[in-house]
Amino acid sequence: MRMERLVRANGITLWCEDFGDPADPAVLLVMGLGAQGTSWNESFCSALVEGGRYVVRFDNRDTGRSDSVDFTTSPYTMTDLAADAIGLLDALGIGAAHVVGTSMGGMIGQEMAIEHPTRVLSLTSWMSSPDTPDPQTMDWRTLPGRRPVITPIAAEMAANPPRTRAEHVDFMVRLARAVTGSGSEFDEDEVRRMIENALDRAPGRDGTMNHSIAASSSRDRRDLLRHLTIPVLVLHGTEDPVVPFEHAEEMARLVPHARLVPLPGVGHDMPRACQDKIVEEILALTKG
Repeated sequence: MRMERLVRANGITLWCEDFGDPADPAVLLVMGLGAQGTSWNESFCSALVEGGRYVVRFDNRDTGRSDSVDFTTSPYTMTDLAADAIGLLDALGIGAAHVVGTSMGGMIGQEMAIEHPTRVLSLTSWMSSPDTPDPQTMDWRTLPGRRPVITPIAAEMAANPPRTRAEHVDFMVRLARAVTGSGSEFDEDEVRRMIENALDRAPGRDGTMNHSIAASSSRDRRDLLRHLTIPVLVLHGTEDPVVPFEHAEEMARLVPHARLVPLPGVGHDMPRACQDKIVEEILALTKG
């Protein structure tokens, strides 16, 4: 069973899609900065369903088919995005869920577990961080900073912004290639399809800037994470240039009983080559 829907959550409308049997343990997939929920590819969702899970993916506010927000009059932080996700669970009649968050989605998942501990059964923090970006530099405040692999590409875009859809797609492909690790071959065709699909789903929508400001204006979570009592899985690529591996080590150090699973040769990406391993880890965490 699979269904797309628009629901009211925390005062806004969110797009979501659920897969599987609602009677099975629920897994909520939370995507990262500026990315749409469809970035959780269907084969990944299906693999979790085949493992006996009920899976929900959704568009965060300011992405995809969910509501846009005027950030100048209604600024928000990770805590608000976490409240959106809890509101989504309410709308779907889900009392508690296993939360899987990637990149900024992991930060949202952390806030969900901190603020709504009875609603989060477990947390998988994937290529994410317990740190927050500095609002001036947009780099990490205390943990090792981003590697400079995307700096020249971003500078080129700022100097010569893409003028056509094709140029925009090419730019995004270059960024995706730059953050991919050496452990798997870069699948340009699949990346292009995902980018084209995102543009088709929501022409002219880009929540990257709002999400960046929201992340940098959020609170320090490190002391709060020490008090989590739920099972926590930390998945992280050893070659991540955006959120260096040291962030995962710090997350595992801070959170009692957290388990760190390094993904050798993986960057800030979701390669199909390690999908089976990741699904296996999530199914093991969410059983029972």
